[in-house]
Amino acid sequence: MHAIIPVAGKGTRMRPLTWSVPKVLIRLAGNTVLGHIIDELTASGVDHISLIVGYLGNEIVKWTRTNYPDIQVDFAVQERMDGLASAVYLASPMTDDGQTMVVLGDTLFRADLSLALSDESNMIAVKRVKDPRRFGVVVHDEGSVKRLVEKPSEFISDLAIVGIYGFSSGSILMDAISRLIDSGKQTRGEFQLTDAMQLMLEEGRPFGCFEVEEWYDCGKPETVLETNRILLDSGKGSTGGDHESAVIVPPVSIDGDVKIISSIVGPYVSIASGSEIRGSIVSNTIIGCGTTLRNVHIRDSIIGNEADISGTAVSINAGSSCRIEI
Repeated sequence: MHAIIPVAGKGTRMRPLTWSVPKVLIRLAGNTVLGHIIDELTASGVDHISLIVGYLGNEIVKWTRTNYPDIQVDFAVQERMDGLASAVYLASPMTDDGQTMVVLGDTLFRADLSLALSDESNMIAVKRVKDPRRFGVVVHDEGSVKRLVEKPSEFISDLAIVGIYGFSSGSILMDAISRLIDSGKQTRGEFQLTDAMQLMLEEGRPFGCFEVEEWYDCGKPETVLETNRILLDSGKGSTGGDHESAVIVPPVSIDGDVKIISSIVGPYVSIASGSEIRGSIVSNTIIGCGTTLRNVHIRDSIIGNEADISGTAVSINAGSSCRIEI
């Protein structure tokens, strides 16, 4: 089965980390954001992935082909950021008449993806939200979708579209997007996938919807850290490495070749391959590959690849009721 994953965004809210690392290759809970998505897809039978890339796109394609060698991986480059429908349409040459999924590359989820696959209907994943004005929404009647609206200014539904779509025919989807683009119709200055799906609805192509169990945002540092905590609590990741006189406070995810020496690590810490933690205290933090921490106390942080961070030990004689920050 074929899945299209748009990953062309620059991840500006995650800078400076994303100056050198694509947002979807940020590691948390033992895998990258993209890796967690692909694991969910392959478990549902996906064996062909089309990546729609842009900034640092070669890194994304290389990583996917290296880590998922049994999957057919192809790609297209999105030169202009002119909407999700336009991005998906770039996969048209790689798409056939079979079942096709579209999954956004900046959101993690927990869902039964078999519910997205139907020979009789297209399917949209949804989640109830407090402020639907920020999302595309579904108006439905007993599970049958009647209308799709992108970021409504007035309340019409609290069922937000979460970025997982199942289409019974990839060719029909691409035809609808092609006609949308040819018409020049844009919403908020972009060609929206919801508008293409609304065309399909108006032409009698049925849509259903299903609710995802969980929906995690990976768009900015605080939400990435929150998602890391949730995934670690659910048992994602693994604990390994060479630990000398170290205290590990679960839940954590530590790659097998990580060295932790005379340190306290956890809870809610993810450490990628090749890193070393020495004489430090680390909590609620994500640490990339090949990074070294020495004599530091770090919390609530995201640290990229191959960083070198060190501190200085101090001696303090402090009286009662004092407050000291170092």
